[in-house]
Amino acid sequence: MPSPALLVAVPLIVAALLGALRKLIPRWVADLAAVLTAAGNLAIACWWMAHALHRTQVYWFGGWFPRGRMALGIGFTMDGYGCGLAALAALLTTLALIFSWKHFESAGGHFHPLMLVFLAAMSGFAVSGDIFNLFVFFELMSTAAFALCGLKTQEPAPLAGAFNFAVTNSVAAFLMLTGIALLYSATGALNLAQIGLALEGRHDRLVIAAFAFLTTGFLVKAAEFPFHFWLPDAHSVSPTPVCVLFSGIMVQLGLFGAMRVYATVFQGCFAGTGVPWLFVAIGAVTALWGGMMCFAEHHLKRLLAFSTISHTGLMTLAFGVWTKAALAGLFVYLVAHGLVKAGLFFCAGILLHRFETMSEPALFGKGRSLRWTAPLWFLGGLGLAAAPGFALWAGETHVTDGAPWAEAIFFIAGAMTGAAVLRVGLRVFAGLGDAGPVDRSAKVDEKPETTDAGRRLSPVLYAPAVVCVGGCMALAFWKGTMRVAEAAAASFMDFRGYAHMVYAGAIVVQQPVAPHDLLTRGIISAVLRALAAVAVALWAVLHLRVPRELRWPSHLEGPMRPVRELQSGHPGDYVAWLTLGCAVVGVAALWLGL
Repeated sequence: MPSPALLVAVPLIVAALLGALRKLIPRWVADLAAVLTAAGNLAIACWWMAHALHRTQVYWFGGWFPRGRMALGIGFTMDGYGCGLAALAALLTTLALIFSWKHFESAGGHFHPLMLVFLAAMSGFAVSGDIFNLFVFFELMSTAAFALCGLKTQEPAPLAGAFNFAVTNSVAAFLMLTGIALLYSATGALNLAQIGLALEGRHDRLVIAAFAFLTTGFLVKAAEFPFHFWLPDAHSVSPTPVCVLFSGIMVQLGLFGAMRVYATVFQGCFAGTGVPWLFVAIGAVTALWGGMMCFAEHHLKRLLAFSTISHTGLMTLAFGVWTKAALAGLFVYLVAHGLVKAGLFFCAGILLHRFETMSEPALFGKGRSLRWTAPLWFLGGLGLAAAPGFALWAGETHVTDGAPWAEAIFFIAGAMTGAAVLRVGLRVFAGLGDAGPVDRSAKVDEKPETTDAGRRLSPVLYAPAVVCVGGCMALAFWKGTMRVAEAAAASFMDFRGYAHMVYAGAIVVQQPVAPHDLLTRGIISAVLRALAAVAVALWAVLHLRVPRELRWPSHLEGPMRPVRELQSGHPGDYVAWLTLGCAVVGVAALWLGL
């Protein structure tokens, strides 16, 4: 039985060794060591996930088991949700390191250690059962992410993006620490289960304030509206392998932090109240806002970043529905989105490697020769639209089955983000229509991030994208996908079972049978959404061939210019929005929770 501590310890040890020996070892040794370490984490996480679906366990460091109702030790919660996210983090890190093999500039040997520190932090965050250690891993994850974002220290743009990232997420960390202090003052505990038992049935102003601070801190990392402004700035300047982790898993871990704390600490406090509707409202606004901003973008990395914002909003909405079917669908949707988005970023990295630009107008027609990249890009666009045959479709169907009113939001957000990606594909790979408008974001100069930019493409660059897109499609056809997700969701929602697990050692997870017939009922909506995405993409690239009255809003640059100006790039503006958002969350929680 591999120790869960290895998920954190091994990447940190290897990162320290690679950092100390970076000037002495050849590049291929660093590449190999990093890939093998990430692959080892993947194997350990998958082993624990397979066992957690039958028997959820808590691993206590140093043998510090609970005594009575006191849990002083530090524990890792090995459940389906946490182990699944740790496995996704390890998989995407492995693929990102393979993509960068011998191609990506290692920034003086700092790239590999930082990627492994990032992996260790994400793994620890996913399985931590202690609220203060959630904060510790949150900070370690953020620190590594800041450094990876600003890896090109000789260029001003990455430093500016990393600075904005650092400022907003540091404010989020202060909010989280304040919430933890309030909970500790009320309970004298840091273990999530112990805090939840101590606060059960209590929802006074102190509890609501702690909930508001903690939730806001996590939602900043999750890039929810209006806390999202840092994400497009960070993506536009980060190296492709880093963008894969930012959009594929890091942002989702921010949402998972809010989910974990609500399910274990605040579920008993807000039972029977309207607090879950706060997540529904935030998610709906974020999904629609991100979809519109995505369609208005013409810088590929920023476009994909806004798509991540939109889809994370859909996941937040699914969490607010708070049913086992919705949480099971959310788990599948999260994993599928991480794979599809990673595949699209790998394709964007291939375009940047070959043509040294991320501007949609500048890439017009240049991708005709990339016979392997084009189908992967178009499949990724259909995947974002949750077309039939992709696991996002299966996840969404289970979310909307118990909340049919949410189907319209999923339809609009999926169609907008899918259309934006397909529009890029039609212009870049098919040379269809015009080159598109040259707006501010499309004028950003891209510096080569690979050592052999513009040269022949190697299979190493294609393989990660194929695995990601193919994996998302395989999940849709594997009969066990929803069964595994529903088992994880049932365990995740069972607060009493979680508390018993912490104090008694383990619980047996009951695995409900997934209602597979839902996929048949949801296929019509999925087909219509995919057709809508294709139609809007064609309308956008062929808008000059339709009557002038029907052209708007085939481009959203003009109509959305005022709101696009909110993405000012100034950290002071972003902190102001963060402060306003925190106040709104607090007032809404007070209104819904009392």
